[in-house]
Amino acid sequence: MSLYNLLLVELGCPWCHRRAACEVEFKLGLLDLRTYRLGDTLRWAGGHGNEPLRRPDEGCAESEGYTVCPHCERDFWVRVEIRNDLILAVTADPGRQGYIA
Repeated sequence: MSLYNLLLVELGCPWCHRRAACEVEFKLGLLDLRTYRLGDTLRWAGGHGNEPLRRPDEGCAESEGYTVCPHCERDFWVRVEIRNDLILAVTADPGRQGYIA
């Protein structure tokens, strides 16, 4: 089983263009199924073998995430931006194909 974290955020769906509260799965920081929101501090260490190899310089990183629109039920990828350990932004990545046809 692969571990990840969740990010609760309001996003515009690239398919139906409606805004909705989404649960984004992402793999960055300590992977312990923790739930985050924009502005939260990402936790990098302190787990049981699920720690990242190392914290990036100054706690700055970009990661991908995955979600499903609750309106049209189509999936899409997002980019998650971390600066100084804070989760600052999440944007849809319409150029990347999802899993659901």
